[in-house]
Amino acid sequence: MTIKNKDIKILWGRSGNRCAICKTQLTQDADAVSSAFTLGEQAHIIGEKDDAPRGKSPLSPEERDSYHNLILLCPNHHTEIDKNQTDWPVERLHLAKSAHELWVTETLSETIVHVKLAHQAALSSIIDSAVTYCDLEKWHGWTSFALSPNQRWPKERPDAIWEFRQKVIAAIWPPGFEELKQATVSFSILIHLAAQEFMKHSEQSGNVYVADKFYKRLAFNPNYDNQLLEFEAWQARCYKLLKDATKAANWFADVVRRDINPMFFATRGKFLIMEGPFMDMSFRTSLLEFTEEEKIALPATL
Repeated sequence: MTIKNKDIKILWGRSGNRCAICKTQLTQDADAVSSAFTLGEQAHIIGEKDDAPRGKSPLSPEERDSYHNLILLCPNHHTEIDKNQTDWPVERLHLAKSAHELWVTETLSETIVHVKLAHQAALSSIIDSAVTYCDLEKWHGWTSFALSPNQRWPKERPDAIWEFRQKVIAAIWPPGFEELKQATVSFSILIHLAAQEFMKHSEQSGNVYVADKFYKRLAFNPNYDNQLLEFEAWQARCYKLLKDATKAANWFADVVRRDINPMFFATRGKFLIMEGPFMDMSFRTSLLEFTEEEKIALPATL
């Protein structure tokens, strides 16, 4: 499991961007570290895993990565607390977190804009849904099968993408995030269109949907050539829509890194696609991105 962007925003907001122990001002951006700012760390109160400090617990991995089990610390106090579990049991850490957040509310209230925190929480919810419903963490893997000659999609993916599209349609967007809205709406439309197009000629096989090669249904098909052309045209539409969705995913991630969270997929990098195998059994990996001119026209042109 990974900590959701929504939980990160809530933790940093309620902590006032300060260490819960020493009140040192913290930053999420390693490039912004200076004498006045220390790189903050989202520490687990109950350990992330059973063999981690304070790790023995019935909590699930998702519960361990939730806001309620996280405390914002500077690197020094994170190290001290993990090395000295006797002096820093789970109960004391929960008390320290609560006391710190109360101090933030009472002492720093003039610097905390609660409307901004609400906006960030709303945006974080949309971003997290994109990661979950579209399986961005495994994008290269699942899309490579969807772009292969024998196309197949995970069984749960089309319905999940539909849920993502509904969430984006219903979203209330705060002012000041116009390009994020533009990129997210474009991504949700394109990935939804890709799923809809694939489902036109697909059938379930176990835990995946596979392409239905309808031109092969009959042992002798008098309309074979026409149906083969129809299938190839449909397959080309499927490929193009998924490639365009990949462009939109990269645009979406770039804007999130710029405006919301600099660490969003920062270590994994851009979303790539892999096509093949081709006639010579080779594969091709590509990085696809919209041009600035294409971005300006979206999502209206969809």
